[in-house]
Amino acid sequence: MLSLKAQYGLRAIVSLAAKYGKGPLQAKEIAATQTVPVRYLELLLSQLRRSRLVEATRGKNGGYILSRHPNAITVWDVVTAFEGKAVFANLKESRHLNGKPSALDFFWKEAEKRVVDYLTSLKISDVLSMVQSGKDAFHI
Repeated sequence: MLSLKAQYGLRAIVSLAAKYGKGPLQAKEIAATQTVPVRYLELLLSQLRRSRLVEATRGKNGGYILSRHPNAITVWDVVTAFEGKAVFANLKESRHLNGKPSALDFFWKEAEKRVVDYLTSLKISDVLSMVQSGKDAFHI
């Protein structure tokens, strides 16, 4: 399960992808469409900036834009911006008993690999297409 930060961060990225090439989007606009408190969203956008996934512009028409085309950003990029590379740390802990690998160690390693492969292959443009076709419940 993704953290709330990663979920909201992904929503923000998809909102920005929907407006890609049309100028900046203000945090309050994203917050309103995603029903996320604007102050919390600003913290998330700051983290996305540090991860070089979004850029901020100042001024009257300022806001946030994606730093790259939605085809060049993966869901894994967004997830690791919030979770780091140790997304599955709690899963790894649960599969070891007394410091030794459990009988299900192979299963968990394979599950982790498949999830990472999938999230790495899934582009933000793919998620945007899913949202626009009604395959996802969140709004853009």
